Amino acid sequence: MKPQSTIILEGGLGNRMRVAAAAHAMARRTQLPLRVLWLKQWGMRCRYDDLFDSPDPAAANFELRDARRAEPLCFARPTLRNLYLPAAAQRLRFRRRIDADSVIPLAQQGFDFEAWLRAAPGLLAAYRDFCPWQPDDLQRLFRPNAATCGIIGALTQAFTPATIGVHIRRADHQVATDASPLNLFTDAIDAAIARQPATNIFLATDDEPTKHTLRQRYGRRIICSDSAATRDNPDGLRHALAEMVALSRTAHIYGSAASTFSQVAAALGGKPIDILTRQGRAPLNILCTPSP
Repeated sequence: MKPQSTIILEGGLGNRMRVAAAAHAMARRTQLPLRVLWLKQWGMRCRYDDLFDSPDPAAANFELRDARRAEPLCFARPTLRNLYLPAAAQRLRFRRRIDADSVIPLAQQGFDFEAWLRAAPGLLAAYRDFCPWQPDDLQRLFRPNAATCGIIGALTQAFTPATIGVHIRRADHQVATDASPLNLFTDAIDAAIARQPATNIFLATDDEPTKHTLRQRYGRRIICSDSAATRDNPDGLRHALAEMVALSRTAHIYGSAASTFSQVAAALGGKPIDILTRQGRAPLNILCTPSP
């Protein structure tokens, strides 16, 4: 096999999934050998195999796996906390590197990531997709394991064809909090109920007061997890993944501004989605293209 480029997944669950899908699409289209590493670090305090079964990539030259042996030390994001030592290790192994914070500015400038990867093996860290991908890329790489499937089954057992999905992002996401206030979601829910009185609502949120408010307003129409959202351990992230998959099985999704989570859910299930903002319904910011 030709020397591999290495792609490091950064950020939270949805961001990692979109980057891995982009990498798989790149490998499938170009036959470039790519290794994609999942590190247990900031934004994702669990391993890939805590959440998923082994991937089934369409590209034989593609590898997605947990970092092992010394790789978590070598490929960690260089920060003051680790004295930037991973940067030195990465420079020794790779002459060509793109760090995660450079991906968006480069993409906005029209940078050709494919040409960069073709030129020679390199190291790319990313929390944003760098080339278009298809739902099949997600579906092949991210197959929930048995523990996660059990949670998904419990969340979706009361779903009907009239179940809509609502993802309200809060916690530390100030853009979503400011741009997508609660009244936009209640207006969308009320309109959906007016169109179809049998509508019920699957609610995915990281905010307990929001959960309480919507339960008070809509009563038994609300379906949601009884567990408080946490992203600090494998069990909490397993519940987050289950909520994403549950969203993907609703008839229509309403999502929060600047949040990848519900957009990846829509791509995973091939479902329509509206991003609700004060300025109106925003466009998607993921590079997902319909399956051919």
